[in-house]
This record gives sequence, structure tokens and C-alpha cells, in this order.
Amino acid sequence: MSLVLILAGAALVCIAMFNRVPRLVPADVGEPRMAERSGRVAAPPRRPRSDQRRLRLAFVPARLTETGRALLTTVGGSVLIVAFFLALSGA
Repeated sequence: MSLVLILAGAALVCIAMFNRVPRLVPADVGEPRMAERSGRVAAPPRRPRSDQRRLRLAFVPARLTETGRALLTTVGGSVLIVAFFLALSGA
């Protein structure tokens, strides 16, 4: 139980500190590269099939106000303190 609380509290504090949240966004398919001067042609990037949508994890701004950051820091820190005392008690 204390490990779950530690992870939850650390996540809240990290969001408040860095003002970023993880989000799944569609992966960008890269532009075909230009041919090199030596005459070799670059292979085009593999395109996923239409039924497959590739996703990647990106950190986007959380757009927190100062009050929101303070609230996340307070709640996250409190959860970490509770987890610490639970771990000390052996629960």
C-alpha cells in the first residue's frame, strides 16, 4: 500500500514541479529524407497501415495556475508523508 502511495505522491509532486503531464499523441510520420550526394537514395519511411494508429508518449504543458500547483504539491507531499508513516508502521 505504501508503494502505491509513494508512486501517486511522487507523480503529483512531479506534475506540480515541472508543469507537464504525459499524454498519448499520434506519432508523426517523418518526411522522406533527401538523397545523399554520393547518389544513394534514402529509403522512404515505413508507413503504418490505415487500421494501425501509432501512438507515442509526449509530455505536454499542464497549464496549471499557481493555486493548482500549490494544491498538487500539498496533496502530493501529504500522500508521501502518509506513505512514509505507513512504511514505518509495517502496514
